[in-house]
Parts: sequence; C-alpha cells; structure tokens
Amino acid sequence: MLKVAAGLFSAALLLLGAPAFGAPTPTPSPAPKPSPSPTVRSITITSDVLTAPIVLRSDQHQRQFAALAGEVDWLAAGPSTLKAPAADKLGPKFVVVSAVNGVDKQTYDLYPLAAGGPRVFRPAAQPDKRKVTAAWFLGRFSMDASLRGAGVLLGGTAPVEGGGVGGGLVESATAEPDIRAMVGDWQRFVGLNGAVVVVIALGVFAIAYAFRRTI
Repeated sequence: MLKVAAGLFSAALLLLGAPAFGAPTPTPSPAPKPSPSPTVRSITITSDVLTAPIVLRSDQHQRQFAALAGEVDWLAAGPSTLKAPAADKLGPKFVVVSAVNGVDKQTYDLYPLAAGGPRVFRPAAQPDKRKVTAAWFLGRFSMDASLRGAGVLLGGTAPVEGGGVGGGLVESATAEPDIRAMVGDWQRFVGLNGAVVVVIALGVFAIAYAFRRTI
C-alpha cells in the first residue's frame, strides 16, 4: 500500500508541474561575456611651432596614424645608432607621444629638418616605465612627409591651427614654398633623366659593337 501511495503522490506532483523527488535541478545558463572594448591607439604631436597639439587616432585617421607610427614604433627598444648631434643643427623639435586606449606608452622627439637628415631622440624616461636608455637615431627619410600628412606645416611661415586631422587644421595659402622639397624633387628628376641617358648610350654602344663584329 505504501508503494502504491508513493506512486500516486509522485504522479500527482508531475501533473501539478512540481518536480518529482530526486529529479535534478536545472542549472542556469551562464550570462554572456561582454565583448572586449576595441583597442584604439593614438599619437599626439606637440611643438613650439604649433599653436595647438595635433591628435591622430587609429580609428579615425588610419592612413595618417599608420604613417607616423611607422616613424617611431621600431625605436621602442633598439640601441643608440649615433652620438648626439649639435643642438644648432637639429631644427624644430616635434614631441610625439603614443598612447593605447588613452594611456601614454612611448614618447620621442622628432627633428625632421636636422642637418644631414632626420633625427629621432628617445628619452630614457618613458610613460610606460620601460627600462631603456636615452638614444639618438637616424630617422627615416619619410618623416617629413609623415608629419605633413598629419597636418604639420614644415618650411612655411604660417602656424598650424586646430587640434587634429579632420578637426580644423588650416594651412595658409600664402605660406612660402618648400624650397627643400622642390630641390629634392628636381634632383630626383635630373637623376632619373641621367639614368635614362646612360641606358640609351649603352644600348647604342652595344648595337654599334655588334654591327662592327659582323663586318
């Protein structure tokens, strides 16, 4: 009788929607994890020749940011490659600070108009507390173009206005022409034409030599 009564009681519980004795308790599904925040890098440029800092963001100024980041990222831990240049040969200084999600990581001093080519100085005191030594490096020849792409006016007399690419940068239409860039373009043009002349001359010489051997 007891077994029959227990069976009837269990059946009644099932009909009423209550779990039977010994039935496993359902495990709640875990809450979905929030998606990670995207990593946003930024570069801030300051200088005595700028009226306001220029800020480049990797999510807003992809091309300009990538170009300028390429000028300094390779200098994070490398040893010094040259001695300190003379201060009067460096030209204007542009301080570049690289950050990740708003936290400063690296800082460098760029000298795009230094005598003998661009120079970069890496201070020993870095924002991310890395243990590096103060070091001087030969900068890339593209530094001038990278800074111009970011909105820095080099070789002109008008200051840069505004706070970042796409944020109101204005370059004066009356600024003096960049004589250095013009001379460089002229030298490259003359060099290219000279190479073409040499190739043509060698071709003529080879044809004349072959023709002479057949006579």
